[in-house]
Amino acid sequence: MNKNDIRDLYIHAFKGTSPDVTRFSVADVKDTLVEELRALAPNKYEYEKNKLDIFQIVQETFDEVLPSYVGNFIGQFAEIKSVGNGQRASFIVKRGRGRAKTFVTEVGLAGVYEAFRLDVDTFEVSAKAYGGAAYVDFERMLDGSENLTEPLQLLLEGLEEAIYRELLKALIAATQNSDMPAANKVTTNTFDPEAMQRLCTIAKNYGGGSAVIFASPEFIQSMGPDAIGMPVYGIGNPGPTTPATAGYATPVYNPNDIASIAATGYITMFRGTPIVQLPQAFTDEENDTYQTPTDTAFIFPAGNQKIIKVVFEGQTDVRDWQHRDRQMEIEIYKKFGVAILTTNDWCVYKNTSLTTQYPYANPDRSGNPHNTIYR
Repeated sequence: MNKNDIRDLYIHAFKGTSPDVTRFSVADVKDTLVEELRALAPNKYEYEKNKLDIFQIVQETFDEVLPSYVGNFIGQFAEIKSVGNGQRASFIVKRGRGRAKTFVTEVGLAGVYEAFRLDVDTFEVSAKAYGGAAYVDFERMLDGSENLTEPLQLLLEGLEEAIYRELLKALIAATQNSDMPAANKVTTNTFDPEAMQRLCTIAKNYGGGSAVIFASPEFIQSMGPDAIGMPVYGIGNPGPTTPATAGYATPVYNPNDIASIAATGYITMFRGTPIVQLPQAFTDEENDTYQTPTDTAFIFPAGNQKIIKVVFEGQTDVRDWQHRDRQMEIEIYKKFGVAILTTNDWCVYKNTSLTTQYPYANPDRSGNPHNTIYR
């Protein structure tokens, strides 16, 4: 295979797809990729001779896969741009319906999130570098117990998690900003379906009658089935203080909610508003700190201007490093940036009974969640 064929194979392997499902399974694609990379680097000397080709394949694969990851995950609400090295992406703000107050929350120096008002119809988002490194053991590659795809897969997953982490940090910083209308934020110590319905109505007013709820698995589980009808009354059992003629009320639940909970453990629709489950994971070995806030749901309008802005700058940088003990290390970094366009069209619900630790509850990292600068 030539470099372009191997790159296409690499992209299919990372995405879990096949170029021809009638002839090749996803497992076939991954096995073929392993063999093609092994042919390029059967030993350290062949690796040295072919490493620039390998790096080009990896660079083009990452540049293709990372924007697709964002698009597949939250593309309906994210505007994604790629620019050259040293450039900033310019995004256009759509003025509409007399909404005067708009602000953007973006990453500042040292992780501090700055908020500023927009007096123009465009704004720029800059990027910063994220990266990682993985060891390559050629002895283990020679005996077949390791291959190049494994460390590169881990590096790609690490970059995807970094993108997701920055998305969450920017969203949380935006909700903590005092400029977000009070009507767009609800905080309760239990799930209140009527409060959620009010937030959905606000978002739908800006989304042409459509909105989407994004929440953690824990939050969705707390929502449970929604009582959609009048209670059904029956005859109560007699007791010491309850006569036999007393009635009891049984709420009427949506049968689709009951079916969804039986099949998956979660509902997928709330009173006509689709629910999208955010990825969840633990960030510590004690299972105490969650990747995604368990207590928060975001409600975005559908069909309106895209709230999330993501920029990828330049090409993925790939290089290697040989240690004194002759171990090889492959290093990869990619520049990207995230900003949240905040008007009064999206909402946030917080259920404090679900509050757990997550690493960016305070995106500012300085102890002041409202460290903002207005311009």
